[in-house]
Amino acid sequence: MIENPEEIVDQNLLTDERGRRIQTDLGDSTWGQLIFPSLVERQAKTNDGLRVVIFGSYLLGYLLTETLHEFERQHPSRLNMVGLVTDDPASPAAKISVKRRIWRKYDQQETIHLETAMIETGLKSGVPVYTGAVKTEYFRALLTTWNPDVILVCVFGQIIDEPIINYPNLGIYNFHPADLLAGHGAGPQPYQDLIDRQANTSKVTIHQLTTDLDSGPILGQSPPVNVRFADGSMTDNVLVLDDKMLQPIDVMGALLIKTLILHQEAGMKGAIHKLDFARHFKPEIREWLMKPIALTTPSHSLPEPSEYVDFQL
Repeated sequence: MIENPEEIVDQNLLTDERGRRIQTDLGDSTWGQLIFPSLVERQAKTNDGLRVVIFGSYLLGYLLTETLHEFERQHPSRLNMVGLVTDDPASPAAKISVKRRIWRKYDQQETIHLETAMIETGLKSGVPVYTGAVKTEYFRALLTTWNPDVILVCVFGQIIDEPIINYPNLGIYNFHPADLLAGHGAGPQPYQDLIDRQANTSKVTIHQLTTDLDSGPILGQSPPVNVRFADGSMTDNVLVLDDKMLQPIDVMGALLIKTLILHQEAGMKGAIHKLDFARHFKPEIREWLMKPIALTTPSHSLPEPSEYVDFQL
C-alpha cells in the first residue's frame, strides 16, 4: 500500500517542470487540485480560435487530448485548448466511482502513472488541469474563466450537471466506446458488456451529453471495430478490449474538432446534431479497425495519434 499517492503525483509533475504551480485551495470542492503549466509550456499559445475544454481521463482521454494538442500545434490560430478536467483516482477522497470503472483494474502504482500522464499531457499543451469536483461553485467560476465554445468528454468519472452542459454555445459531446445506437454498452463497463454478449464487433459512439448517462442524442459512430482474436475467440480481459476500442478515438476527435472550427468560422451557432464519421474513414482505416486483436495482454505504452489522423483544415 502506497502512502500519500497524491503527493507522488505532485512530485512527478513538479520534477518534470519546476515552473509549474499547484493550487490546493479549491473552495467548496472537497478533493483535487488546479495545476498550472509553466511559462515555457504556455509560450506557444495564441489564445485564438475555437476554445475547447476536455473532461477526460485514462487512455482514451489521453489519446483525445494528445490529438487536440497536435491539432492546435498545426493550427494555433484556429484551435485553443483552454482547460483539462480529469479524474483523480490517486485520491481516496475523490468521488469518481473508482470501484465500478476501469480504475478498478489497476494497482496504486499503475494508477499514479496513468493519472500523472493525463495531467502531463494537459500541462504540456499549455493548459491548466483541474482534478476536483465539478458540481461546485468553484468549478463553475473556473469554467466561466475558461469560457469554452465546446466541451469534449471522454472517460470522466463525475456526473456533469446542467450548468456545465448548458454553458458551451457549440455543445458538449461525449465519446463512449460502445454501440449505443444498437442499445449496447451504456454505463461504466462497456467492455464487460462485449464479453457478456460475446460480441464480434463494436463501435465508438459520440453523442450530445445530457444529465442521463450515455443517453443523449447520437451525433455519429465509428465503423465497426473487430473485438475478436484471429482464431475467432473472445478475450475476457477488459484492458485488452480497451486497447482495441481506443483506435478510432483520434480520427473521430480530429474530425469533430475540424467540423466545429468550420462551424464557428462560418458564423453558425448551436450544437452539431449529426456527423457521418464512418464516411470519413478511408478503406485502409476500416481495414485496420477490422483486423483481429493481436495481443492477449494489455499494452503498457501510452497511445499516440495514428498515421490515419487528418489534421488538415
